[in-house]
Amino acid sequence: MKHHIHHIATMLACAMATGILQAQERTITLEEAVRMAQRQSFAYKVALNSYQSSVWSYRNYQASFRPMLYLDGTIPNYSRAINRITLPSGEDTFVQQNQAYSTLNLGIRQNVGLTGGVVSVNSSLNRIDVFGDNRQTRYSAIPASISYFQNTIGYNPFKWRKRIEPLRFESADRNFVTRMEEIGGQTVAHYFDMLAAQARQGLSRQNLANADTLYGISQERFKLGTVAQSELLQLRLNVLNARNRVTQDSVDAVLARQRFARYLLLPRGEDWQLAVPDSMAFFDVKFDDALAHAQTNSQQVIDFRLQRLEAERNLAEAKAENSLKFNVQANFGLSNTAATFPGLFSNLENQQNVLVGFSLPILDWGLARTQRLRAGANLAMVEGQVQQGEMQLEQDIALQVARWNLHRQQLAVAAETREIAGQNYGLEVERFLRGTIGINDLNAAQTQKDNATNAYIDAVRTYWELYFTLRRLTLYDFENRETIKFQTGGMLDGLDS
Repeated sequence: MKHHIHHIATMLACAMATGILQAQERTITLEEAVRMAQRQSFAYKVALNSYQSSVWSYRNYQASFRPMLYLDGTIPNYSRAINRITLPSGEDTFVQQNQAYSTLNLGIRQNVGLTGGVVSVNSSLNRIDVFGDNRQTRYSAIPASISYFQNTIGYNPFKWRKRIEPLRFESADRNFVTRMEEIGGQTVAHYFDMLAAQARQGLSRQNLANADTLYGISQERFKLGTVAQSELLQLRLNVLNARNRVTQDSVDAVLARQRFARYLLLPRGEDWQLAVPDSMAFFDVKFDDALAHAQTNSQQVIDFRLQRLEAERNLAEAKAENSLKFNVQANFGLSNTAATFPGLFSNLENQQNVLVGFSLPILDWGLARTQRLRAGANLAMVEGQVQQGEMQLEQDIALQVARWNLHRQQLAVAAETREIAGQNYGLEVERFLRGTIGINDLNAAQTQKDNATNAYIDAVRTYWELYFTLRRLTLYDFENRETIKFQTGGMLDGLDS
């Protein structure tokens, strides 16, 4: 009998030491799961597609400040109709026209960021073919002309774009890194959901095996009169309850396994298990350091600056649109017309065109003033929201740093509690078989043992949740003392800020 009791206690200790997990062919660690999720999960693909969109938007912005060469024309525009024309005498008459008009334009255009205007250099060729009895061909050309156009003086949209677009791209870059850390946190959640379900399933199976063993031993002792019938019935109930628990925990484990496999897009039919991540490194994190890294690296801080800048731009635009406005258009070049193509390039004549327009609202019933006030109010609102966001970020960092620094002790307590509860349950089994305690005391010890095991897994889970939360808030790796970066497959090649 004593040998049988020690066999039960040894079996329980082994189950606790191995994390109550079944051995399978492949073991996936938490670090491996995070790497897989950050390279193949749907969440990664969505984050990558969003980042790629930002890359192309930024490249589009860069291209808008480079010279653009263009060619356009009409070859030909043929028309045969009776049209109304005005004679030199001023009278209108109807004439039959049968002609074709062709044009070709070659030019280069450049946005001028300093002034907010557009400068272009153009060359154009035009040809008219008249058909019928009075058949003839005429050419006109502008071999070279330079033009400048500016829609308004006082508001430069290019200047604001040069300030906003690089910041927006920087925000997208930080957002990609942040989402990678969020994927790490989501992986932790799925990993420990399955690990906890797997541990509960192992505990319930072990408890069923123990309940069957104790019930079998108690049946023999009942025949000898050393076990009361009420205790025997209670042990039978324990067996039945343990069987129900095994069924429910098995279903939960299957569902958690499926959710984990779907999140990581693991191949179907692959045999694998999860390892309990017992090797955890605690490193000191100071609030001032964490806050400084967040203010340097965090996407939220970049977004705060971006919101301010966009609100300031909207206010400047509202002021410019509702006050005295000027626009400038100028053109200088050479032109000529001739009956033959070679004759176009002799005796070229100058052509100039200068236009300066203005617009001043005189009576608008307060429209301009309300638009300026609305833009100013929006700027003040953004300032308030940014201040609130900065305070919230500081509070979040303070909370997470405090939780991190306290969790070392909490994890140590959970580990020791699990070990003691497992040892205590083994001793209680021996005492029950000797008849020194009742079934209620044995059940209480089993409950303590199960709760301690689950609490330890929860404590390990909290460690990794805090680990990725600090990384996400600060975009800084405190363990390796470096800023967090992710390779994006060469998408940044050729980008200049």
